[in-house]
Amino acid sequence: MNTVRRLLPLIACLIATAVLAATTSNLPKTNTRDAIKAYVENAAKIVQESGPSCATFSSPEWRGGDYYIFVLGPDDALICHPTAGMIGKPAAAIVNAKGDKVGEGIAAKGKGTGAGWLEYDWPQPGKTTEQPKSTYVMGVTGPDGKHYVVGSGGWNVKK
Repeated sequence: MNTVRRLLPLIACLIATAVLAATTSNLPKTNTRDAIKAYVENAAKIVQESGPSCATFSSPEWRGGDYYIFVLGPDDALICHPTAGMIGKPAAAIVNAKGDKVGEGIAAKGKGTGAGWLEYDWPQPGKTTEQPKSTYVMGVTGPDGKHYVVGSGGWNVKK
């Protein structure tokens, strides 16, 4: 019994290490178009297989620093976004300070199975001044047969 008690901390440490090793970050490793595109493609697979999982995309494995996943729903309104005030906002109402119709551009680029990059000005998380942002989006069909647009972007993205 004493041997078991002495081994419990070691066993607990090994289990914790295994759990941490199994937790994989999906965040881009570099601020490049290829890394951001792969990030969006991985998120799009989840939406295709399980539907838009906003709880999943708000986890540390999916959200960190300047990176986050957003999802437009079948009605072109935001259903997943880290800023609570953006949830439910129709694409037509998503505009930057210059009046550029950013949301409409995202919805149009992700129409059907469309995919691609958009360039526009947008504030980085925690900042109010808008900076040039590059965003990759792709349209997918969820398991419910509905259309979703999945995207993410970055600031000062390297090609």
